[in-house]
Amino acid sequence: MDKPRDKMYRRKDSLTKISKNGPDSGRKDVPRPRNRSVFTNSHVGDDFPPRDVIKYEGLHQWAPYVPKPITVKNYYADDLAGEVYGEDHYGGGTTITPHGVISLRLHDRIRVDISLERAIRIVNLKNSIILALNASGSSSALLHPNGRVFQYGSRVEILAHDSQGNNKYAKMWYKGVSFTSDQCALVYLVDSAGTRTTTDTFSDLSSDFTLGVFLDETPYMDASGMAHGSQLVNEAVGILQAASYWVTDDGTDNWIINNIRISQTSDGLVRVGRNSNKFSLRTSPTNGSASVSSPYMHCTGSMGQTRHLFVRRGERRMHYDGSTFIVRNAGHSAGFDDKHQLKVY
Repeated sequence: MDKPRDKMYRRKDSLTKISKNGPDSGRKDVPRPRNRSVFTNSHVGDDFPPRDVIKYEGLHQWAPYVPKPITVKNYYADDLAGEVYGEDHYGGGTTITPHGVISLRLHDRIRVDISLERAIRIVNLKNSIILALNASGSSSALLHPNGRVFQYGSRVEILAHDSQGNNKYAKMWYKGVSFTSDQCALVYLVDSAGTRTTTDTFSDLSSDFTLGVFLDETPYMDASGMAHGSQLVNEAVGILQAASYWVTDDGTDNWIINNIRISQTSDGLVRVGRNSNKFSLRTSPTNGSASVSSPYMHCTGSMGQTRHLFVRRGERRMHYDGSTFIVRNAGHSAGFDDKHQLKVY
């Protein structure tokens, strides 16, 4: 006589997971894996969607996924000089440098750099124009084919490019407006009393000083001179995750990054505003125009039919149209005519 078999019991690790939708839900039960810390696709049947797999709640939990409205593509060492654009003049995307600088590449070969302290730098590669504003707004700069403008505190220094090589120089400061040229041995001052000769010096604006303005008042380095790369990058990633983007009916792209509003129209015009447009920068690749506006200074430049370079600080002004250079202060005007001769108006 055969010996009766003992009653069979299932192992606990072979019990199936009961579906929450009940036996009639159409979903097949999946056995729990044995000696595994997490579920993998090897334990999922072809007819079981992977999204329904539940994470193992053990010691090694998965990091939560946080969606990013703007993709952080890569890091590049030459963070403020190297540019790669396609044939359509569009580099595309947003990058973060090891210094935590957020670079937004727009179409028509325009790039907008934003630091963690909300300093701004715009590079218009198509027209060789660069605009910069430091974190506090106390210093700004403009590099333009018609000339260069450097504002720091209450002073503004200007270099006007001359096609014949006789560049003009001007400085707006508390005494008035000083000006001279390469071929002029004297320096003139326009103050409340009129125009007279004076002794003054002008800064060398031949190099790219916009980078110094952009990095001014930015604590990228610690006492040892080393940058906290990972910390700055993580902070920049958090800023991008909180950024906003939308497109208006007329095709204008809009961003808000670190409380800085950026917009670009379909023809390439870029506007950047900060502190409710108290500080604003703009440039257009169509006519090579650019402007910087702040409580300290307002300057514009254009390469179109009305080629010019204009700077205003309070009642002090400078205007240059490529041939005539004029400065104004306290109701008095003087400058150089198209023959590079001094003229008092």
